[in-house]
Amino acid sequence: AEMARVLADSNHVPLHRLSLLVHSVSIMHKSLDNMPKDENWQALTRNSTNLRVYIMAFDVKNDDMLRILKPSIPLERIHFDSYVTCVSGAVVDLISRQYDKFLTHFILMNDVVDMSAFPDLSDNRNEDPLVLLAWRCTRLSLLAVHGYTVWAHNLIAIARLRGSDLKVLEVTEESIEFDQGELADQ
Repeated sequence: AEMARVLADSNHVPLHRLSLLVHSVSIMHKSLDNMPKDENWQALTRNSTNLRVYIMAFDVKNDDMLRILKPSIPLERIHFDSYVTCVSGAVVDLISRQYDKFLTHFILMNDVVDMSAFPDLSDNRNEDPLVLLAWRCTRLSLLAVHGYTVWAHNLIAIARLRGSDLKVLEVTEESIEFDQGELADQ
């Protein structure tokens, strides 16, 4: 929060890019109480109107991500990488709602040992959070998903929603699942 206040000072040259690394080990040793609040981000973006933020999160719990992701962050890129903690559909949904104006890159990686049981972000809901992300985030040009279940029909929906604006759609073959009805048609 203090860094955001200092950078928001009008005496500083406006920022264009801010890269943040959030790691579960750091969170264990330091409190999230000193994280910038939404008003800190608002002040920073007033002075740096072209600021875009890139967040890399390693094994960060969903509750911690929800405390970090403030609505006024001009989030352009986010990269989740995990060995232990899986990102929830709720976090993906929040990102698609809060950062629809800026988000261009979304990378979701889960380095699981058991290749037969990838987590499913959709939680058996009708709306898949990745499809909603592709629908809401009209600037999305890169979507990479490794180690999470992606249903084939949702993969097609994502590709259709973003069309040629989606420059990179990268999904691990083992992540792609088919409905039984789809398999019968193949």
